[in-house]
Amino acid sequence: MNSKITYKNENFELIDEFIDIGYSAEDIEAVGLENQPLHISKNSPNRTIQIFMSYPCFEEFKDEIMAFDQFMSDAKVEIFSYIIFNESLKFDYTFKKLIPAFDVNDEFGSMYGTKIVSGSLENKLTKALFLIGKDGAIYHIDMPDNLEDSFDIERIRVELNKVYQSYTGVGCHG
Repeated sequence: MNSKITYKNENFELIDEFIDIGYSAEDIEAVGLENQPLHISKNSPNRTIQIFMSYPCFEEFKDEIMAFDQFMSDAKVEIFSYIIFNESLKFDYTFKKLIPAFDVNDEFGSMYGTKIVSGSLENKLTKALFLIGKDGAIYHIDMPDNLEDSFDIERIRVELNKVYQSYTGVGCHG
């Protein structure tokens, strides 16, 4: 993973720790929309595919986030999809499929390597997407070097199909 990112001609550094493809995902404790505790497990409640994605803020990425929410809404299978920010926010948008979570304990940012540690976005989360299989393993990561670049939706679609057809039992990552 690249530990340097850019946004609007400013350079940022990410925390040194990161998780990679093939590793077991980590459980995190966050808070939800109503400031209630939210446990996000590496294994979804129904052992389905999950997506953990993060952004530094909502407003500047609103169009992209709304398009991804629609993309997930159009999926033919159940996929638990969390959108994670570093602090509690209020939204003028009602999510269809994305489940908002706020990493107020800094668990996601630290364990997944998404925490920005320099510049004007210090302590925010970088734009990142983690595709987690039914067995809790990380199958795909999309973390653009430039935050102005969108996620590669076609690649995500291909990776989702691969994960959906992959091993469905509990293996060494369970």
